Parts: sequence; C-alpha cells; structure tokens
Amino acid sequence: MLRYTFDESLIDIKEIVNPSDSAFQIIVKSEDMRKRVKQVRTYFEDNKDYTDALFYSHEDGTYEVIVRKDMIDAFLIHAFRFQCLKSLHWD
Repeated sequence: MLRYTFDESLIDIKEIVNPSDSAFQIIVKSEDMRKRVKQVRTYFEDNKDYTDALFYSHEDGTYEVIVRKDMIDAFLIHAFRFQCLKSLHWD
C-alpha cells in the first residue's frame, strides 16, 4: 500500500476508502497547486480509460476524485509526479 504526505499549506486531501474505489476530497490553497491538480486531471482525461479516475469540480473550488481501486497507485504516482504530494512510500 502506498502512503503519501502533502504540504498542508498548499493542499488538503481527505481519502475515503470504499469497497471498489476511493474518493479523494481535495482543497487547493494556491493557484499554483490548482494548476498541478489540473495537470493530474488532464493526464487521466487524455488516456483511453475513462473510468480510472473521475474528477468533479465543485463551485467552492474544491475537487472530488473517484479512483478505481486498481488505479489508486497510478493516481498517487501521478499526483506525486505533478508535485501535488510531497512524498510517497510503501507501507
């Protein structure tokens, strides 16, 4: 299982684990971080699998991302790649 950390001054992430997926509630606290989250979104929207990660933008500027259980590691790796996360490590 991958564990992650993030800079709480730039982003807040809450993960809700469900039987078939995980929901990530994301609050961005800077425009630079918003651009990074959008890069992650673009990566997943541009691939051929449309159900691996579903991104929802809310009116208050927060995001909800529903990630299929088999794609959680890929989602976290790409969030790290685009510097939304500070660290990743195997637990």
